[in-house]
Amino acid sequence: MPLFLKNNPVGIDLVIQGMQKKLFDKLTGTWPASIKYNAYGRCYRNKKDNGYIAEFYEGGNEYKEVYWDDTLSALSFFGVDPITEIDTDPVANVHLVFFVNIADLKPGLQVERQDEEVRLDVYRIIERNIRGLVVNAQKTGIENVLREYPGSFRDDRLKVVDMHPVHCFRYDFQVSYNPFRC
Repeated sequence: MPLFLKNNPVGIDLVIQGMQKKLFDKLTGTWPASIKYNAYGRCYRNKKDNGYIAEFYEGGNEYKEVYWDDTLSALSFFGVDPITEIDTDPVANVHLVFFVNIADLKPGLQVERQDEEVRLDVYRIIERNIRGLVVNAQKTGIENVLREYPGSFRDDRLKVVDMHPVHCFRYDFQVSYNPFRC
């Protein structure tokens, strides 16, 4: 269960990495032990020929796309809007995207789709355990979840990302932080 961390995070990256670690620890304690979960920190909105996509910087000028991989049970990443409001302390608009296999996370008799239960697992952690965060929205539907990344839809690669057992969702929130205390 890889947790992809930065070596020396500062500013918003330090705040995001704290959220990333807390989510990873709590979710791997909530979901079955057998799951495969890739938890990425802040990803970048990179321009490609057919639009913007989400990529994680691996180092050495190399980036990796962070979309659904059917060998996983869950994948998450953070995105940050390009504008940060600065008053006394900066306020960043951040989104947290999840791709999950519901059947892996909620095993047993699948009489109904347990997407709401999976979203609730995540929401409880971000709402109760992360300071300085104000949740603004929960979004479902691939077009809403990847709104900032229209290049993601090339070649219909993500066309079944929101059909059982796979589900995608996102939380939008604001994070207040002091970059000098990070």
